[in-house]
Amino acid sequence: MLEFKKIELCDIEKIKAFTQNNEILACEKNVANLVIWQKAYNNMYAINDGVLFLKSGKEKSQSFSMPIGGDIKKGIEMIFEYTAPEKPRFWVQNDGKVTKFKELLGESYDISPVRDAFDYIYKREDLANLSGKKYHSKRNHIAAFSKQHSWNFETITDSNKVEVLKCAEKWYAENFDRMDEYMAIEKEGITTLLDNMELLNVRGGAIVVDGTVVAFTLGSPINNNVFDIHIEKALKDYATAYTVINNEFAKTLKEYEFINREDDMGLEGLRKAKLSYKPEILLEKYRCRPLALSCMRLYDNAFHDGPFTAKLFDLCFDSIKTLRVDGETVALCFLLPCEIDGKRAKYIYGFTVKERYRGQGYGKALMEKIQSETDEILILRPANESLVDYYKQFGFCEVSASNEKGEISVVPTDCFKKLCERDKKGQYTAMAYNFNTDKTLYFPFSLA
Repeated sequence: MLEFKKIELCDIEKIKAFTQNNEILACEKNVANLVIWQKAYNNMYAINDGVLFLKSGKEKSQSFSMPIGGDIKKGIEMIFEYTAPEKPRFWVQNDGKVTKFKELLGESYDISPVRDAFDYIYKREDLANLSGKKYHSKRNHIAAFSKQHSWNFETITDSNKVEVLKCAEKWYAENFDRMDEYMAIEKEGITTLLDNMELLNVRGGAIVVDGTVVAFTLGSPINNNVFDIHIEKALKDYATAYTVINNEFAKTLKEYEFINREDDMGLEGLRKAKLSYKPEILLEKYRCRPLALSCMRLYDNAFHDGPFTAKLFDLCFDSIKTLRVDGETVALCFLLPCEIDGKRAKYIYGFTVKERYRGQGYGKALMEKIQSETDEILILRPANESLVDYYKQFGFCEVSASNEKGEISVVPTDCFKKLCERDKKGQYTAMAYNFNTDKTLYFPFSLA
Protein backbone atom coordinates (compact mmCIF):
# COMPACT_ATOMS: atom_id res chain seq x y z
CA MET A 1 0.00 0.00 0.00
CA LEU A 2 1.25 3.48 -0.88
CA GLU A 3 2.21 5.77 2.00
CA PHE A 4 2.09 9.45 1.07
CA LYS A 5 3.88 12.21 2.98
CA LYS A 6 4.09 15.98 2.80
CA ILE A 7 6.82 17.29 0.47
CA GLU A 8 9.51 19.05 2.47
CA LEU A 9 12.96 20.42 1.71
CA CYS A 10 14.62 17.26 3.04
CA ASP A 11 12.83 15.25 0.31
CA ILE A 12 14.16 17.29 -2.62
CA GLU A 13 16.98 15.02 -3.74
CA LYS A 14 14.81 11.88 -3.65
CA ILE A 15 12.15 13.50 -5.83
CA LYS A 16 14.61 15.13 -8.23
CA ALA A 17 16.06 11.72 -9.03
CA PHE A 18 12.72 10.94 -10.75
CA THR A 19 11.61 14.30 -12.15
CA GLN A 20 14.71 15.61 -13.88
CA ASN A 21 14.42 13.64 -17.10
CA ASN A 22 14.04 15.27 -20.49
CA GLU A 23 10.56 13.89 -21.17
CA ILE A 24 8.96 16.03 -18.46
CA LEU A 25 7.91 19.51 -19.60
CA ALA A 26 5.19 20.49 -17.12
CA CYS A 27 5.78 22.95 -14.30
CA GLU A 28 3.81 20.76 -11.84
CA LYS A 29 6.65 18.22 -11.88
CA ASN A 30 9.26 20.83 -10.97
CA VAL A 31 10.41 20.00 -7.46
CA ALA A 32 10.68 23.69 -6.48
CA ASN A 33 7.03 24.22 -7.42
CA LEU A 34 6.02 21.16 -5.42
CA VAL A 35 7.67 22.70 -2.36
CA ILE A 36 6.56 26.32 -2.61
CA TRP A 37 2.93 25.44 -3.47
CA GLN A 38 2.67 22.58 -0.97
CA LYS A 39 0.51 24.60 1.42
CA ALA A 40 -1.92 25.65 -1.34
CA TYR A 41 -2.40 22.28 -2.99
CA ASN A 42 -1.44 19.81 -0.27
CA ASN A 43 1.24 18.27 -2.52
CA MET A 44 2.35 14.86 -1.29
CA TYR A 45 4.57 12.07 -2.56
CA ALA A 46 5.27 8.37 -2.16
CA ILE A 47 8.02 6.17 -3.54
CA ASN A 48 7.34 2.48 -3.99
CA ASP A 49 9.09 -0.19 -6.03
CA GLY A 50 11.16 2.36 -7.96
CA VAL A 51 8.16 4.53 -8.85
CA LEU A 52 7.40 8.12 -7.76
CA PHE A 53 3.78 8.95 -7.00
CA LEU A 54 2.52 12.54 -6.64
CA LYS A 55 -0.88 13.64 -5.43
CA SER A 56 -2.53 16.95 -4.62
CA GLY A 57 -5.75 18.12 -3.02
CA LYS A 58 -7.74 17.17 0.04
CA GLU A 59 -8.94 13.64 0.67
CA LYS A 60 -12.31 13.91 -1.12
CA SER A 61 -10.94 15.81 -4.11
CA GLN A 62 -7.39 14.48 -4.36
CA SER A 63 -5.91 13.96 -7.82
CA PHE A 64 -2.86 11.98 -8.90
CA SER A 65 -0.18 12.58 -11.48
CA MET A 66 0.77 9.71 -13.73
CA PRO A 67 3.39 7.54 -12.00
CA ILE A 68 6.98 8.50 -12.79
CA GLY A 69 9.50 5.72 -13.39
CA GLY A 70 8.95 1.98 -13.60
CA ASP A 71 5.87 0.31 -15.07
CA ILE A 72 3.11 2.92 -15.53
CA LYS A 73 0.35 0.30 -15.69
CA LYS A 74 1.50 -1.28 -12.45
CA GLY A 75 1.82 2.16 -10.87
CA ILE A 76 -1.76 3.05 -11.80
CA GLU A 77 -2.96 -0.24 -10.31
CA MET A 78 -1.26 0.75 -7.05
CA ILE A 79 -3.09 4.10 -7.08
CA PHE A 80 -6.41 2.29 -7.58
CA GLU A 81 -5.58 0.04 -4.65
CA TYR A 82 -4.78 3.11 -2.54
CA THR A 83 -8.12 4.85 -3.25
CA ALA A 84 -10.35 1.74 -3.27
CA PRO A 85 -13.30 1.45 -3.30
CA GLU A 86 -13.38 4.89 -4.94
CA LYS A 87 -11.82 5.41 -8.35
CA PRO A 88 -8.99 7.97 -8.32
CA ARG A 89 -8.93 11.26 -10.22
CA PHE A 90 -5.90 12.13 -12.33
CA TRP A 91 -4.22 15.30 -13.56
CA VAL A 92 -2.34 14.49 -16.77
CA GLN A 93 -0.05 16.69 -18.86
CA ASN A 94 0.31 16.19 -22.59
CA ASP A 95 4.02 15.39 -22.40
CA GLY A 96 3.65 11.85 -23.67
CA LYS A 97 1.33 10.61 -20.91
CA VAL A 98 -2.16 11.46 -22.21
CA THR A 99 -2.00 8.86 -24.97
CA LYS A 100 -0.91 6.24 -22.46
CA PHE A 101 -3.72 7.24 -20.09
CA LYS A 102 -6.29 6.89 -22.87
CA GLU A 103 -4.93 3.46 -23.74
CA LEU A 104 -5.25 2.25 -20.16
CA LEU A 105 -8.31 4.07 -18.82
CA GLY A 106 -9.91 5.99 -21.67
CA GLU A 107 -13.12 3.95 -21.70
CA SER A 108 -13.89 4.53 -18.02
CA TYR A 109 -12.64 8.11 -17.62
CA ASP A 110 -13.72 11.51 -18.85
CA ILE A 111 -10.66 13.41 -20.11
CA SER A 112 -11.27 17.19 -20.20
CA PRO A 113 -8.72 19.85 -21.22
CA VAL A 114 -8.26 22.69 -18.72
CA ARG A 115 -7.22 25.65 -20.86
CA ASP A 116 -6.48 27.94 -17.92
CA ALA A 117 -3.74 25.52 -16.80
CA PHE A 118 -1.89 25.09 -20.12
CA ASP A 119 1.84 25.86 -19.83
CA TYR A 120 3.44 28.37 -22.20
CA ILE A 121 6.79 27.03 -23.40
CA TYR A 122 9.11 29.15 -25.53
CA LYS A 123 12.35 28.69 -27.37
CA ARG A 124 14.98 30.33 -25.18
CA GLU A 125 16.70 31.94 -28.15
CA ASP A 126 13.42 33.62 -29.17
CA LEU A 127 13.05 35.27 -25.75
CA ALA A 128 16.75 36.17 -25.63
CA ASN A 129 17.04 37.61 -29.16
CA LEU A 130 13.54 39.00 -29.81
CA SER A 131 14.31 38.86 -33.51
CA GLY A 132 11.91 39.53 -36.36
CA LYS A 133 8.66 41.35 -36.90
CA LYS A 134 6.72 39.30 -34.34
CA TYR A 135 8.81 40.77 -31.51
CA HIS A 136 8.87 44.35 -32.80
CA SER A 137 6.67 45.64 -29.98
CA LYS A 138 8.85 43.93 -27.36
CA ARG A 139 11.96 45.63 -28.67
CA ASN A 140 10.08 48.93 -28.55
CA HIS A 141 9.19 48.33 -24.88
CA ILE A 142 12.84 47.74 -24.03
CA ALA A 143 13.92 50.83 -25.98
CA ALA A 144 11.32 52.97 -24.21
CA PHE A 145 12.40 51.67 -20.80
CA SER A 146 16.06 52.35 -21.62
CA LYS A 147 15.24 55.87 -22.76
CA GLN A 148 13.36 56.60 -19.56
CA HIS A 149 15.69 54.90 -17.05
CA SER A 150 19.36 54.24 -16.52
CA TRP A 151 19.30 50.59 -15.53
CA ASN A 152 21.39 47.46 -15.21
CA PHE A 153 20.74 43.75 -14.91
CA GLU A 154 22.10 41.77 -11.96
CA THR A 155 22.17 38.06 -11.28
CA ILE A 156 20.58 37.34 -7.90
CA THR A 157 23.18 36.30 -5.31
CA ASP A 158 23.61 36.55 -1.56
CA SER A 159 24.80 40.12 -2.08
CA ASN A 160 21.48 41.45 -3.41
CA LYS A 161 18.87 39.08 -1.94
CA VAL A 162 17.80 41.65 0.63
CA GLU A 163 17.13 44.23 -2.10
CA VAL A 164 15.12 41.66 -4.06
CA LEU A 165 13.01 40.93 -0.97
CA LYS A 166 12.40 44.68 -0.53
CA CYS A 167 11.14 44.81 -4.12
CA ALA A 168 8.85 41.85 -3.42
CA GLU A 169 7.48 43.49 -0.27
CA LYS A 170 6.73 46.69 -2.19
CA TRP A 171 5.06 44.76 -5.05
CA TYR A 172 2.69 42.95 -2.66
CA ALA A 173 1.95 46.23 -0.89
CA GLU A 174 1.05 47.79 -4.25
CA ASN A 175 -1.29 44.86 -4.94
CA PHE A 176 -2.72 44.54 -1.44
CA ASP A 177 -6.31 45.08 -2.64
CA ARG A 178 -6.24 41.76 -4.50
CA MET A 179 -4.25 39.81 -1.92
CA ASP A 180 -5.67 36.34 -1.33
CA GLU A 181 -4.51 33.01 0.07
CA TYR A 182 -2.61 32.10 -3.10
CA MET A 183 -0.78 35.42 -3.30
CA ALA A 184 0.18 35.08 0.36
CA ILE A 185 1.60 31.62 -0.34
CA GLU A 186 3.40 32.94 -3.41
CA LYS A 187 4.96 35.69 -1.29
CA GLU A 188 6.13 33.12 1.24
CA GLY A 189 7.45 31.03 -1.66
CA ILE A 190 9.75 33.83 -2.78
CA THR A 191 11.49 33.70 0.59
CA THR A 192 11.73 29.91 0.35
CA LEU A 193 13.30 30.14 -3.10
CA LEU A 194 15.82 32.80 -2.05
CA ASP A 195 16.75 30.97 1.16
CA ASN A 196 17.30 27.67 -0.65
CA MET A 197 18.76 28.66 -4.00
CA GLU A 198 21.45 25.99 -4.03
CA LEU A 199 19.26 23.14 -2.78
CA LEU A 200 16.44 23.96 -5.24
CA ASN A 201 18.86 24.91 -8.04
CA VAL A 202 17.22 28.34 -8.24
CA ARG A 203 18.54 31.10 -10.46
CA GLY A 204 17.30 34.65 -10.72
CA GLY A 205 17.85 38.10 -12.10
CA ALA A 206 16.98 41.67 -11.17
CA ILE A 207 16.59 45.02 -12.92
CA VAL A 208 18.19 47.81 -10.90
CA VAL A 209 17.41 51.51 -11.38
CA ASP A 210 19.38 54.06 -9.34
CA GLY A 211 20.50 51.37 -6.93
CA THR A 212 16.98 50.01 -6.34
CA VAL A 213 15.63 46.66 -7.54
CA VAL A 214 12.47 47.45 -9.52
CA ALA A 215 11.90 44.04 -11.12
CA PHE A 216 13.08 40.49 -10.53
CA THR A 217 12.56 36.91 -11.64
CA LEU A 218 13.23 33.49 -10.10
CA GLY A 219 13.21 30.04 -11.67
CA SER A 220 14.71 26.58 -11.70
CA PRO A 221 15.21 23.77 -14.23
CA ILE A 222 12.52 21.20 -14.89
CA ASN A 223 15.17 19.10 -16.62
CA ASN A 224 18.40 19.57 -18.54
CA ASN A 225 16.51 21.07 -21.49
CA VAL A 226 13.72 23.18 -19.96
CA PHE A 227 13.98 26.02 -17.45
CA ASP A 228 10.89 27.02 -15.46
CA ILE A 229 10.05 30.61 -14.46
CA HIS A 230 8.35 30.57 -11.03
CA ILE A 231 8.17 34.26 -10.20
CA GLU A 232 8.36 37.47 -12.21
CA LYS A 233 7.54 40.84 -10.65
CA ALA A 234 7.93 44.49 -11.64
CA LEU A 235 6.89 47.52 -9.60
CA LYS A 236 3.91 49.52 -10.83
CA ASP A 237 5.97 52.55 -11.87
CA TYR A 238 8.26 50.30 -13.95
CA ALA A 239 5.68 48.13 -15.75
CA THR A 240 7.70 47.83 -18.98
CA ALA A 241 10.46 46.22 -16.91
CA TYR A 242 8.58 42.94 -17.34
CA THR A 243 9.74 42.86 -20.95
CA VAL A 244 13.28 43.83 -19.92
CA ILE A 245 13.66 41.22 -17.15
CA ASN A 246 12.21 38.51 -19.39
CA ASN A 247 14.69 39.31 -22.14
CA GLU A 248 17.76 39.79 -19.93
CA PHE A 249 17.21 36.64 -17.89
CA ALA A 250 16.66 34.52 -21.02
CA LYS A 251 20.11 35.62 -22.19
CA THR A 252 21.66 33.97 -19.11
CA LEU A 253 20.03 30.55 -19.69
CA LYS A 254 22.14 29.50 -22.68
CA GLU A 255 22.33 25.84 -21.64
CA TYR A 256 18.54 25.40 -22.00
CA GLU A 257 16.59 25.03 -25.24
CA PHE A 258 13.19 25.94 -23.78
CA ILE A 259 11.75 28.22 -21.11
CA ASN A 260 8.46 27.28 -19.44
CA ARG A 261 6.62 30.40 -18.27
CA GLU A 262 3.80 28.37 -16.69
CA ASP A 263 0.05 28.99 -17.09
CA ASP A 264 -2.15 32.08 -17.31
CA MET A 265 -4.65 31.06 -14.58
CA GLY A 266 -7.49 32.11 -16.90
CA LEU A 267 -6.61 35.81 -16.52
CA GLU A 268 -7.37 37.56 -19.81
CA GLY A 269 -4.55 40.09 -19.55
CA LEU A 270 -1.97 37.49 -18.60
CA ARG A 271 -3.11 35.20 -21.42
CA LYS A 272 -2.78 37.99 -23.94
CA ALA A 273 0.70 38.83 -22.65
CA LYS A 274 1.93 35.24 -22.76
CA LEU A 275 0.52 34.64 -26.23
CA SER A 276 2.23 37.81 -27.44
CA TYR A 277 5.59 36.11 -26.90
CA LYS A 278 4.59 33.39 -29.42
CA PRO A 279 4.99 30.13 -27.46
CA GLU A 280 6.62 27.22 -29.25
CA ILE A 281 4.51 24.77 -27.23
CA LEU A 282 1.18 25.29 -25.49
CA LEU A 283 1.36 22.32 -23.15
CA GLU A 284 -2.12 20.91 -22.60
CA LYS A 285 -3.31 19.73 -19.20
CA TYR A 286 -6.22 17.36 -18.64
CA ARG A 287 -8.53 16.73 -15.72
CA CYS A 288 -9.35 13.02 -15.76
CA ARG A 289 -12.39 12.04 -13.72
CA PRO A 290 -14.13 8.67 -13.43
CA LEU A 291 -16.84 8.69 -16.09
CA ALA A 292 -19.74 8.42 -13.63
CA LEU A 293 -18.51 11.40 -11.59
CA SER A 294 -17.94 13.56 -14.67
CA CYS A 295 -21.35 12.72 -16.12
CA MET A 296 -23.01 13.50 -12.80
CA ARG A 297 -21.39 16.95 -12.78
CA LEU A 298 -22.56 17.61 -16.34
CA TYR A 299 -26.11 16.48 -15.52
CA ASP A 300 -26.32 18.42 -12.26
CA ASN A 301 -24.98 21.62 -13.82
CA ALA A 302 -27.80 21.41 -16.36
CA PHE A 303 -30.73 20.33 -14.18
CA HIS A 304 -29.88 21.10 -10.52
CA ASP A 305 -31.91 18.10 -9.34
CA GLY A 306 -30.39 17.92 -5.87
CA PRO A 307 -30.63 14.53 -4.08
CA PHE A 308 -32.50 13.03 -7.04
CA THR A 309 -29.30 13.25 -9.11
CA ALA A 310 -27.45 10.84 -6.81
CA LYS A 311 -30.36 8.40 -6.85
CA LEU A 312 -30.66 8.57 -10.65
CA PHE A 313 -26.97 7.85 -11.17
CA ASP A 314 -26.86 5.17 -8.49
CA LEU A 315 -29.76 3.25 -10.01
CA CYS A 316 -29.48 4.00 -13.72
CA PHE A 317 -25.89 4.78 -14.68
CA ASP A 318 -25.81 1.65 -16.86
CA SER A 319 -28.59 3.29 -18.91
CA ILE A 320 -26.63 6.43 -19.72
CA LYS A 321 -25.70 7.28 -23.31
CA THR A 322 -22.86 9.70 -23.93
CA LEU A 323 -21.19 11.48 -26.80
CA ARG A 324 -17.45 11.87 -26.28
CA VAL A 325 -14.92 13.94 -28.21
CA ASP A 326 -11.23 13.09 -27.68
CA GLY A 327 -12.12 11.38 -24.40
CA GLU A 328 -14.30 14.23 -23.09
CA THR A 329 -18.03 13.78 -22.53
CA VAL A 330 -19.76 16.66 -24.33
CA ALA A 331 -23.37 15.41 -24.30
CA LEU A 332 -25.41 12.78 -22.48
CA CYS A 333 -28.86 11.45 -21.69
CA PHE A 334 -30.42 8.45 -19.98
CA LEU A 335 -32.24 5.75 -21.95
CA LEU A 336 -34.55 4.47 -19.23
CA PRO A 337 -36.09 1.05 -20.04
CA CYS A 338 -39.86 0.77 -20.28
CA GLU A 339 -42.68 -0.81 -22.27
CA ILE A 340 -45.37 0.94 -24.31
CA ASP A 341 -48.38 -1.03 -25.50
CA GLY A 342 -46.42 -4.22 -24.78
CA LYS A 343 -43.44 -3.11 -26.90
CA ARG A 344 -39.92 -2.42 -25.60
CA ALA A 345 -39.11 1.26 -25.40
CA LYS A 346 -36.63 3.75 -24.03
CA TYR A 347 -37.59 6.93 -22.23
CA ILE A 348 -35.00 9.60 -23.12
CA TYR A 349 -34.35 11.57 -19.96
CA GLY A 350 -31.88 14.32 -19.03
CA PHE A 351 -30.79 15.12 -22.60
CA THR A 352 -28.13 17.83 -22.33
CA VAL A 353 -24.95 19.20 -23.90
CA LYS A 354 -22.04 20.66 -21.92
CA GLU A 355 -22.43 24.43 -21.92
CA ARG A 356 -19.28 25.36 -23.83
CA TYR A 357 -20.14 22.87 -26.59
CA ARG A 358 -23.73 23.99 -27.20
CA GLY A 359 -24.71 25.21 -30.64
CA GLN A 360 -22.03 23.08 -32.31
CA GLY A 361 -24.15 20.11 -33.38
CA TYR A 362 -23.28 17.74 -30.54
CA GLY A 363 -26.88 17.32 -29.38
CA LYS A 364 -27.83 16.36 -32.93
CA ALA A 365 -24.92 13.91 -33.10
CA LEU A 366 -25.97 12.24 -29.84
CA MET A 367 -29.60 11.85 -30.95
CA GLU A 368 -28.55 10.42 -34.32
CA LYS A 369 -26.21 8.02 -32.53
CA ILE A 370 -29.09 6.80 -30.32
CA GLN A 371 -31.42 6.34 -33.29
CA SER A 372 -28.80 4.45 -35.29
CA GLU A 373 -28.20 1.99 -32.44
CA THR A 374 -31.79 0.96 -31.68
CA ASP A 375 -35.04 0.12 -33.42
CA GLU A 376 -37.00 0.39 -30.18
CA ILE A 377 -39.64 3.02 -29.46
CA LEU A 378 -38.10 6.22 -28.12
CA ILE A 379 -40.15 8.59 -26.03
CA LEU A 380 -39.33 11.87 -24.31
CA ARG A 381 -40.81 14.96 -22.76
CA PRO A 382 -39.48 18.27 -24.11
CA ALA A 383 -38.37 20.52 -21.26
CA ASN A 384 -40.38 23.32 -22.87
CA GLU A 385 -42.55 23.90 -25.93
CA SER A 386 -39.74 25.60 -27.83
CA LEU A 387 -37.97 22.23 -28.10
CA VAL A 388 -40.84 20.50 -29.90
CA ASP A 389 -39.58 21.62 -33.33
CA TYR A 390 -36.03 20.65 -32.34
CA TYR A 391 -37.03 17.03 -31.77
CA LYS A 392 -39.27 16.94 -34.83
CA GLN A 393 -36.16 17.23 -37.03
CA PHE A 394 -35.19 13.75 -35.78
CA GLY A 395 -38.55 12.23 -36.73
CA PHE A 396 -40.27 12.53 -33.34
CA CYS A 397 -43.99 13.22 -33.38
CA GLU A 398 -46.16 14.79 -30.70
CA VAL A 399 -48.34 12.55 -28.54
CA SER A 400 -50.68 13.38 -25.67
CA ALA A 401 -49.57 12.21 -22.24
CA SER A 402 -50.79 12.40 -18.66
CA ASN A 403 -49.69 11.57 -15.11
CA GLU A 404 -53.29 10.96 -14.08
CA LYS A 405 -54.89 8.62 -16.62
CA GLY A 406 -54.48 7.43 -20.17
CA GLU A 407 -55.38 4.73 -22.67
CA ILE A 408 -51.87 3.34 -23.13
CA SER A 409 -49.48 2.91 -20.20
CA VAL A 410 -45.80 3.62 -20.20
CA VAL A 411 -44.59 0.83 -17.91
CA PRO A 412 -41.17 1.39 -16.32
CA THR A 413 -38.94 -1.70 -16.16
CA ASP A 414 -35.62 -2.59 -14.52
CA CYS A 415 -33.87 0.44 -12.99
CA PHE A 416 -36.63 2.81 -14.12
CA LYS A 417 -39.08 1.07 -11.78
CA LYS A 418 -36.98 2.01 -8.74
CA LEU A 419 -37.02 5.76 -9.30
CA CYS A 420 -39.42 7.69 -7.08
CA GLU A 421 -42.57 9.28 -8.44
CA ARG A 422 -42.35 13.04 -8.86
CA ASP A 423 -45.05 15.45 -7.69
CA LYS A 424 -45.96 17.11 -10.99
CA LYS A 425 -49.34 15.91 -12.32
CA GLY A 426 -51.58 16.70 -15.27
CA GLN A 427 -51.60 16.75 -19.06
CA TYR A 428 -48.50 17.53 -21.08
CA THR A 429 -46.91 16.95 -24.47
CA ALA A 430 -44.66 14.00 -25.05
CA MET A 431 -42.85 13.03 -28.24
CA ALA A 432 -42.31 9.58 -29.68
CA TYR A 433 -40.11 7.98 -32.33
CA ASN A 434 -41.01 4.66 -34.01
CA PHE A 435 -44.48 5.00 -32.45
CA ASN A 436 -47.50 7.06 -33.50
CA THR A 437 -50.86 7.14 -31.78
CA ASP A 438 -53.78 9.46 -31.18
CA LYS A 439 -54.38 7.88 -27.79
CA THR A 440 -53.20 9.38 -24.51
CA LEU A 441 -50.15 7.83 -22.84
CA TYR A 442 -50.28 7.29 -19.10
CA PHE A 443 -47.03 8.05 -17.26
CA PRO A 444 -46.82 6.78 -13.67
CA PHE A 445 -43.54 8.76 -13.39
CA SER A 446 -43.08 12.24 -14.79
CA LEU A 447 -39.30 12.67 -14.38
CA ALA A 448 -39.34 15.98 -16.21
